[in-house]
Amino acid sequence: MSRVTLFFVIGLFFLSLDIYLQVHSYTVQRQAARHALDYVAEIENLGNCSLGTGESLELIYDHTVWDSYALAAVRLANFITKIITTNNNSLSSLSDQVLFALVRNNVHLKSFIFGSGIPFEPHESLRYPLFCPYAYRNENETVVLTKDLAVEYNYTDPRTEYYQVLRQKDFSNITIVTDKVYFRSGDSLLPPTEIVQPVARLEDGHWTKPYFDCGGGNIWMVTYSSPIFGLEQDRKSVTFRGVATIDIELTSIDINQCDPEEVPKRTRTFDVFRGTHLCQPSTECEFKSGEGFRRGAYICKCAKGYFFPDSEAKEKYFKGYDIEQHVAINITTSLFKYTCTRCAPGCEECTDRSPCLFTRNVYIKVLVLVLTSFVIILIFIASGIIFRLKESKAIKSGSPIFLLLMSLGGILMCVQMFVMFPNATELLCMVMPWPYHLGFVLMYGALLLKTWRISMIFRKGQCKKVHLPDRALLRHMAVIMAITFGYLIAWTAANNELTTLKETSSGLKFVMCIDSWWSYSAYGIEIFMLMFGVYLCFTVRKAPATFNESRHITWSIYNAILLGTFIFIVNYFTAETVGPDLMYSLAFLNCQVVVTMTLVLIFVPKFYAVYMKIEVRRRDSLPTVTGRIKTRSSSSQHRSVAVQTMLNGQEWEGKNIRNKEIEESEPLRLSTNGKLNDIFMNVNKM
Repeated sequence: MSRVTLFFVIGLFFLSLDIYLQVHSYTVQRQAARHALDYVAEIENLGNCSLGTGESLELIYDHTVWDSYALAAVRLANFITKIITTNNNSLSSLSDQVLFALVRNNVHLKSFIFGSGIPFEPHESLRYPLFCPYAYRNENETVVLTKDLAVEYNYTDPRTEYYQVLRQKDFSNITIVTDKVYFRSGDSLLPPTEIVQPVARLEDGHWTKPYFDCGGGNIWMVTYSSPIFGLEQDRKSVTFRGVATIDIELTSIDINQCDPEEVPKRTRTFDVFRGTHLCQPSTECEFKSGEGFRRGAYICKCAKGYFFPDSEAKEKYFKGYDIEQHVAINITTSLFKYTCTRCAPGCEECTDRSPCLFTRNVYIKVLVLVLTSFVIILIFIASGIIFRLKESKAIKSGSPIFLLLMSLGGILMCVQMFVMFPNATELLCMVMPWPYHLGFVLMYGALLLKTWRISMIFRKGQCKKVHLPDRALLRHMAVIMAITFGYLIAWTAANNELTTLKETSSGLKFVMCIDSWWSYSAYGIEIFMLMFGVYLCFTVRKAPATFNESRHITWSIYNAILLGTFIFIVNYFTAETVGPDLMYSLAFLNCQVVVTMTLVLIFVPKFYAVYMKIEVRRRDSLPTVTGRIKTRSSSSQHRSVAVQTMLNGQEWEGKNIRNKEIEESEPLRLSTNGKLNDIFMNVNKM
């Protein structure tokens, strides 16, 4: 084993050990807190108790929030220490009335201090064997009661923590100060007198564990005690003479058993109880203040996605006290009766099992998919017919290769309906733009390129030779498709959030794909393509209509713009509130508008011409692209020209139309400024 591997194994071992110790420590602390809570409940239900302070909780808590109150005990202890040290270690100068007044003074403050006492160490200067002036509030906190606590119980008992801990503590390093006091004699001050005395500080005292003070206040409390000192003869060492105490009542301190969170500092004192609640996973613990030092000061409310099983209950939660009592009485961990019921799928909040998700109508989905499949089959059939009749003049006039590309684009756009069939997911929303926009550009790009070629011939053919075979147009088509691919790739890579949760007017939720600025930009570009197509059709409106498609192309583009825009507006403003069924149906209608109707307008006239064997019409009644019939007088010097697009690479071939006859072998010779004759002669030689 290599050294690196050995170090890795050792590091992994110590990491696992650290995690185990942390988990084990948390488990032990949690168990200790639970035992403490059980003990609190036991003392609460106990009718009588033995006098003393032996009923304590083995807990570590944050007492720093009470340090300001503990200073009252420190000052009292230091005051009595001064009296003792200045009176030759005697307490004879302090009467009972003075001592009782001192402890009452601490309790009279409006604070958390419940009681204050001065348990003295037995000494010959005391009037009693044990003496402990003690003041505390009554139950109504209206009167301060004062008594000698030593009459009721022995505070020197080894179990009395606040006294015994300091009694046994080593104070050899206690701070001893020397003060100078200028006493007065008549109208003048005497020379300074040095007074040596010990001074206790806050850290010299001791905070007890929470305990039940039976016989004193008969409540749960914590006590801070500060030591009282006397001086030995050498004036350098001290003797223990008792403690001054203040008691913090825990009755008004709430036990928060809920999970840890950011809370005010005052309520973090007993965070050791955090996480000891018995709320089930389907509920959430909510702390209830004002319950005092007792367990169960919380309620279990149903978590998000769950509802209270009893719909008729006024209080829609479980009380923590009831759960704690149930566990204590039944000695069981089965708390099924305190669980909430899960909401229907998709519900964040609910009051019953009513559905929150929109359920799509399977019949609508299947019907749309069947009709889409039927349209795709028809497109395949039409493509086969075009391929078979590609030598027909009616088919050749539309460039069979571009007609097939239009069919492929239409099929791709129809594929979108298959992508939309399942419920929207991140993956489907990523794929969805591809078939529709690729198909749109492929179909309408082929349509516009064909029209653009006609436009170029009739606008520039009189001035120069125009060479635009199908191969040249296919190169343009490849560039357009490459740009489309690049846009879709950038769109897919840039979108991080693809789905969003929508809600119908009836409150049912459903997931739909997000329309970002990428999609709106794509729609804008496609509308620009359609408008450019309208312009191209306008430029060739006067072309002879024998094999010219511009009229049908114009109809299909207008149809796509007007109906497509209407469907988009309806889908944007109403479909989202109605639900995905309407959105799916509108997507199908949009597909029929931009695919089916366009292909019908372009293909059907050609199939009809092939079927009826229609090639040309009479020159005298030859319609133009706009559909108007132009008649010519017999004396007219002009000839009508039919335009034909050849699949095999030949560009444009003019044919002389005369008296219903087509002289296919005779090249066109016209004397229009002497230019068209040369153009078409050169084309025929290709």
